[in-house]
Amino acid sequence: MATKSGQGIRRRHETRLDSDYRQSFSLDVDRILHSRAYARYIDKTQVFYLIQNDHITHRVLHVQLVSKIARTIGRFLRLNEDLIEALALMHDIGHPPYGHAGEDALDEVARDVGGFSHNQFALTLVEELERRYSAFPGLNLSSEVLEGQRMRVDKQAAASRPLLEAQVVDTADSITYNAHDVDD
Repeated sequence: MATKSGQGIRRRHETRLDSDYRQSFSLDVDRILHSRAYARYIDKTQVFYLIQNDHITHRVLHVQLVSKIARTIGRFLRLNEDLIEALALMHDIGHPPYGHAGEDALDEVARDVGGFSHNQFALTLVEELERRYSAFPGLNLSSEVLEGQRMRVDKQAAASRPLLEAQVVDTADSITYNAHDVDD
């Protein structure tokens, strides 16, 4: 069953920007799109790095394709497309530069403190490091978007029934990733 937007207005902080005419997850999409972390997608490559080739997949294109594929699947299944878009736009926001080699290097350096996970770092970015409001840290995203990202952090410990929208984004991510690996 689709996650209802009207039931998804559970944020840590109430703000004047929350509106009666825009759905909760649509606001989350805009908050993610206008974040500094999202803007940093533009120069990050998906797999390869330091290659002078305009045809290598950059992370921003990967994320947009995941969003497009996931929304198409979600529309067919009658799921919440705004929630899907928010989850898709956020799903790789914690990736460091230099493709997967950058994540491997950070993981090795941080091994003594539990390692590095781009999925966990995405949560840290949107809950603590982004500064959009003077009264509190983070982007103040809905609990469903945060829950969907937490599923990505530890799929084994994820709720026994993760949101269908999060499952669709995860599937679309795999489809997109595998297709572009072959191309690259």
